[in-house]
Amino acid sequence: MNNRYVCVPLTSDENHRNEIKSFMIDREARYANDPYKIIGLEAYLKRCAWEDDQRNDVKIYLIKDQITMDIAAYFGLKAGMVVDNENDVPTIDVIKETLLYSNTKPVSSVIPGIEISHFAVNDNYRRKISRTNNPVKGLGHFFYPAFIYPIIQEASKKIGIRMIYLYAAGDNHLTDYYKNVFQFEMLNWSDYYMPLQPEYDGNCTFMFRFLSEDTE
Repeated sequence: MNNRYVCVPLTSDENHRNEIKSFMIDREARYANDPYKIIGLEAYLKRCAWEDDQRNDVKIYLIKDQITMDIAAYFGLKAGMVVDNENDVPTIDVIKETLLYSNTKPVSSVIPGIEISHFAVNDNYRRKISRTNNPVKGLGHFFYPAFIYPIIQEASKKIGIRMIYLYAAGDNHLTDYYKNVFQFEMLNWSDYYMPLQPEYDGNCTFMFRFLSEDTE
């Protein structure tokens, strides 16, 4: 099955601009006809992804079926960090002095990470390759170890990366999926980690795992 798919950068081919128009996420269909709302993974791919990739805000990858030539899924990766307050938090005097003389905000330490900023399977594609009336399931489970993790692993050989993290949107179904299938964790009362959460991910759940714990 691995030979059937290929992972390519979004901006590597101008034809991708047209191909992504057929990408659909059923649960986001209610936003499809609203040109003023950039909500969800489908709208982001069609309206923002190309420009964000070119600015190096994120790198977007398409997973394509080499038989049907359809886009099966897409994902985005970006550099990031998570504040680790497990050690002693800076004293008030240190904070005041640092803010006064360097205009920075001191923290105990940070964990270098890489964020899976976007990850979605094309529901149009799932229906197309289905042999029944029910769309094919389980593609995300295959695509993560086959395409996403190898890029992260390769990057970690060149730059410091300790944590993989994401912001899961929606209800408990998605957080349970990342927890049970990919072994990501959610923060609890005993964790000292403090993610720097953008407004775009404001209603999402921060989930993480350490790179050394990941398995293929």
